[in-house]
Amino acid sequence: MNMPLAIIALVTAPALAAGPPASPPPVSAPQPAPSAFLGQWKLDIGSTAPGDAGPASVTAEFTDAGAGLWNTVYVITARDGSVRRMTSRERLDGKAVPVAGDQSVADSVAMTSPQPDMLVMGLTKGGTLGSVRVYTLSADGSEMIENATVVGEDGKPAVLRFRWVR
Repeated sequence: MNMPLAIIALVTAPALAAGPPASPPPVSAPQPAPSAFLGQWKLDIGSTAPGDAGPASVTAEFTDAGAGLWNTVYVITARDGSVRRMTSRERLDGKAVPVAGDQSVADSVAMTSPQPDMLVMGLTKGGTLGSVRVYTLSADGSEMIENATVVGEDGKPAVLRFRWVR
């Protein structure tokens, strides 16, 4: 069909004058769910070795510091009532950051979360690896199991298992 050029111009001119079709409003990206590790955890002292003269209590707290950072605080209360407190601020990128406060066990920590129900932590003291800890969550998020690989006084590795609860 041969349509005169003038008619084609009259039909398309209003559409061209209006500009390109409007884009839909931007949709905000879905925010990832907060990690189920966030919050305060208490070590089940009964999960430590029988007869162990370990601490009276231990708490671990992971909080979202914003901008992809976590604040981590461990508080260990000895049976004599003395308290040791270790803090760090890290990204879960596996890169080491300093530990503030008590450094009798570690002076730096690196953490990563390879899957939502797993947290991996490496601790060093004076540039020497002290332990690697793998935390896994129960399906309902109310229990955290820690498998800590440490080097004993005899120089041999041992894997210790601990249970943490909310």
